[in-house]
Amino acid sequence: MSSVGMGFGCLVLGGGTLVNWWFEMFSDCGYAQLCRSIMSQGGFYLGRNTIALIEPAVGSMFAFGGALLLVETSGSEVSLPEAFFGGGLFLSMLLFAVGLIPFRLPAPMYPEWQLERRRRAQEAARARWEHEAGGVVSR
Repeated sequence: MSSVGMGFGCLVLGGGTLVNWWFEMFSDCGYAQLCRSIMSQGGFYLGRNTIALIEPAVGSMFAFGGALLLVETSGSEVSLPEAFFGGGLFLSMLLFAVGLIPFRLPAPMYPEWQLERRRRAQEAARARWEHEAGGVVSR
């Protein structure tokens, strides 16, 4: 397989991983619930920081690595894009390594906290709507 094919493959894999991570963190749809259940029961689950740090780091590693492969196929000397994508790849690997250390992160970095925040916002909106609807009906 050529470097261009591997680069595009890494970009697709990284993009897919980052999309799945976004759904796990910030959505309540059925697909998000499926992704969360796969992560919690699958062999890739490495603890609490898996969804918070490791999964976006892996997606970023693939995305930056794929972009780096595509830029390197141009055959030019070290350029600004190569330095940018190489730096992003290095930072993603560093974030992955930090994610393996089992320490507590701030609560907003966990999907459970994000889910609870969405549910509280929904309940507040529902209560506001019921209050406004009740006010209109009683007049």
